Amino acid sequence: MSSELNRMRQEEVMSLIIGQLAEYGYSQLALIVAEQTHSSTGIKPSARLSELLFIAKEESTEIEPTDQARIQAANSGTRSNSNNSNDDDLGAMDEDDDPEPEAPLLTRLNLDTDPKSTSQRSGPNFSTVYTTTHKDMATSTAFSKDGRYAASGSADTSLKILDVNKMKLMNDDVHPVVRTLYDHETPVTDVDFHPNGLVLAASSDTIVKLYDLSKPSVKRSFRYFQDTHPISSISFHPSGDFLLVGSEAETVRIFDVMTLQCFTPKGFTAPPHNSNTSAIDIAQQGPHKAGINSIQYASTGSVFITASQDGSIKVWDAVSGKVIRTIDNAHSGKGVTSATISKNGRYILSGGFDSVGKLWDIGSGKLIHGFTGAVQKTTKQSMIFSYNESFVFSSDESNNTIVCWDARNGTLLKRYAGHQGLIRSVSASPTENGLISCGNDNRVRYWTTPSATAAASAAANANVNAGGRASGPGHSGHVSSWHD
Repeated sequence: MSSELNRMRQEEVMSLIIGQLAEYGYSQLALIVAEQTHSSTGIKPSARLSELLFIAKEESTEIEPTDQARIQAANSGTRSNSNNSNDDDLGAMDEDDDPEPEAPLLTRLNLDTDPKSTSQRSGPNFSTVYTTTHKDMATSTAFSKDGRYAASGSADTSLKILDVNKMKLMNDDVHPVVRTLYDHETPVTDVDFHPNGLVLAASSDTIVKLYDLSKPSVKRSFRYFQDTHPISSISFHPSGDFLLVGSEAETVRIFDVMTLQCFTPKGFTAPPHNSNTSAIDIAQQGPHKAGINSIQYASTGSVFITASQDGSIKVWDAVSGKVIRTIDNAHSGKGVTSATISKNGRYILSGGFDSVGKLWDIGSGKLIHGFTGAVQKTTKQSMIFSYNESFVFSSDESNNTIVCWDARNGTLLKRYAGHQGLIRSVSASPTENGLISCGNDNRVRYWTTPSATAAASAAANANVNAGGRASGPGHSGHVSSWHD
């Protein structure tokens, strides 16, 4: 039985019932109910009850857990050997899974086997197939690790969970928003899904809150972490056991999600007195000198990467907490706003306030090539790989478009227009050609290809013909509770 905290008071419920009866034209019946329940006789017609029931119905869809076995099987032929069975390369897929295979596409960026001299490829044929609106500017987006759900956060302090397959259907009778969560008091700054797909982390100000998505009726967080500085970026370890937190402070925080214990890697062990270690070496191996704009685990979980306002990028050993690679002045001395490591661990993709995306060799720290044509001067922009690392996406604050480049050579391929204001976040599906974006126009947009929408519609029709439900996913099999 649910607790009293999860129920409305009787007088509130009766007021809703009476108001709804009056709204439907049953004024006399509403008056009788009010008298019999000793409710207020000041009856005002109201549709609030029907609105709440509609929201509850649409948000009662059960969130299905991430199918780790399916992801692992898809990656088994390509991922690197690892001593940790949880260190799966969650984003990789087989080439046959690409919805628009105009040419053979690699599932990992490898400039040795896919050189710059190969034939020109065209960018995905994206269009917006679904939009949803927050009450204030939308600030952050993310996909679940299996690509079945997406999330958005807003300056209005709310979070939305979206069913990707429902967005593809482009059907007005299907409502892709399966959760709306309210538990933050300040604008949401970042979101990330736990690898199990059942938990969402969201940051605002100095707090990260965790939400249990397996319980449709729960709108509040069940756990939170407290930092000392405003948080800008968060990232779950592939095992789900740890959460990285980057903030306006120079230091990295690593939280154990079960014990809430916080670790702070120092970057290096201080050299002994009279050591020959130079000041340059100490700077290279030490922590950042300004706030962290972006933080992210590599797909193996063995390292993580940070991008800082001090203009540097650092790669850290996730076990020892030591810095193993520093790229100083990565963006002409300007702040670095995003950084990610390719699936094979060989390349770094970064963006910064110099308006040039860059691809780096992680072993040597040398620049391979740049991605020009998108302005980034005032607001942090995402710089991301497509699911198979064939393309790179970011946004252009000069014209509010999403920009697509060839990852192999930096050639600008396409622009996607739709947003009516500054774009603040772009995320790529980890399993197919699809994007979710959001910005100052308060809108969240889902972008995909015609073949993806056709496939989703065909699958939905087949499900209906087979006697199934087209309304969305549900739990299959037993799933252990996060709280166990």
